[in-house]
Amino acid sequence: MKVFHTLSEDQVCYILGVSDNGGSTSELLRVLGGPSVGDLRSRLLKLMELFEKDSEMTAIQILLSHRLPLTHARDDWSLILEGRHKLWRSISIEKKEAIRGFLTLFDVEILKRAHKRFNFSNGSIGNFFLTGARLFTGSLEAAIFLFASITAVPGLVTPVMNTNQTATIAATLTNSTILRGQCEISHPPIHSPKKRHPMDMFNEEDDAQDGLNLFFSKQRIEKLDSPIERVYYINRYGQEIYPVPNPKVITQLSTQHTLIYSIGSLYTSLIPCLVLRNIGNAIVQSQSLKHKILLLNGSQDRETDGYNALDFIHAITKALNESQRVDARRSFYDTSHNIHTPPASYPPFPDHLFFPSPVSCFITHLIYLDNSNIEVDTRAIEALGVKCVSIKGSLSEQGEPIYLTCALTQAIQNLV
Repeated sequence: MKVFHTLSEDQVCYILGVSDNGGSTSELLRVLGGPSVGDLRSRLLKLMELFEKDSEMTAIQILLSHRLPLTHARDDWSLILEGRHKLWRSISIEKKEAIRGFLTLFDVEILKRAHKRFNFSNGSIGNFFLTGARLFTGSLEAAIFLFASITAVPGLVTPVMNTNQTATIAATLTNSTILRGQCEISHPPIHSPKKRHPMDMFNEEDDAQDGLNLFFSKQRIEKLDSPIERVYYINRYGQEIYPVPNPKVITQLSTQHTLIYSIGSLYTSLIPCLVLRNIGNAIVQSQSLKHKILLLNGSQDRETDGYNALDFIHAITKALNESQRVDARRSFYDTSHNIHTPPASYPPFPDHLFFPSPVSCFITHLIYLDNSNIEVDTRAIEALGVKCVSIKGSLSEQGEPIYLTCALTQAIQNLV
């Protein structure tokens, strides 16, 4: 992230999804509902690491990064809630009470739902703070603003959807299997959920097994039965829906000069931000966006097993064209039918009214590691109008290819 702040004099905007349903986030969703805040909290805390901090800001970062232990979690939580925990020692009284106020409100909301037996194990204090702030203000963006104000983080962290509802994604595989929820797609729980009786499928009281996502392993990778065909949003009944993005996202795409598709999980982190309505058109129609750069992952994961660089490019292009297609369908039905006197049935959308955009409308440059585990066919990629840039990579402690800050900074600087 320091790369972006080094290169840009303007404020850097990080656009993040709100569909994560794994780890301690799954308990928040099960008991309180609402959007996922885990990725937002993680990015805000990482932004704190970019610059030097005084002892108080360091203490605040440690507090909001703290996770409750797996055993005796309630005891640890009580010490924090009552202001008696050692984590409060270097934090001034005004900031302590501001943070503790939202944690207290969060605890009250949990107590209101005591029958759901919230599991505090491995709970993130930062997640609890953001959730308490959202419940108090009624706004996810207001909660982010409060978090950023207290922690003095640089940059703008923007949720791709500004909602108080739970956002759920699903993936259809090429063999027609449907996976529901981000955790099931990327990191399935250690214990598979049992099939529910059809009569209990939507019983809000019978949700005990929904807590299975609380414990999963990122090191435990089970291969998918077949490749992912598409990712989309669903409602609680499993029906596909077409959410609108945060208006701030469209504004950023319309005014910024550079768009970077960052490294990470392709189908659970990146594509859920791209398939939303208006996103594809905003990228294609933007007069300011001159550089649309894809940072290619250095290695595969469960979602992209066997993928090469072209597969990544085509998956992103397909998602953004799907966004454009949804907009075209909406425009067709809006102009063709009177919503006050709807017909008994609607005609299918005529395919000839939609023209997919080429790859080069969405991606202008591909940056990849010279030691990448992912095959890069530069000739085929550049034939699509995408310029390929290879940079020197390093290896992580686990032996996986990773980006070097200095090399990536130089590469992006040469492009923009």
